[in-house]
Amino acid sequence: MEEIIQGINELEHKLLELRKENEVLKKKNEYLENSLFKNEDKFIQKEKQYIELEEQNRRLKVINAISGSGEYKKLMKLQMNRLIKEIDACISELQNS
Repeated sequence: MEEIIQGINELEHKLLELRKENEVLKKKNEYLENSLFKNEDKFIQKEKQYIELEEQNRRLKVINAISGSGEYKKLMKLQMNRLIKEIDACISELQNS
């Protein structure tokens, strides 16, 4: 009988240890989730900044091409050709409808 009581006491002790460890893990998980959300927000902000800078860079290249800068003439021609193709596609869609 004493062995059974001792076994039960050991199980209760292990159960208490597991509960404490569970609480520690819950707190750690909460901390990591908060950290993840903060990092996701930072990532989204940086991604938006990157997209804005990329768009600004594209505009500057077009402006330089328009201003006649030699290295950007090819870019300007490509940009104009792309716009012309888009216009042609729009015109053909309008004619087909």
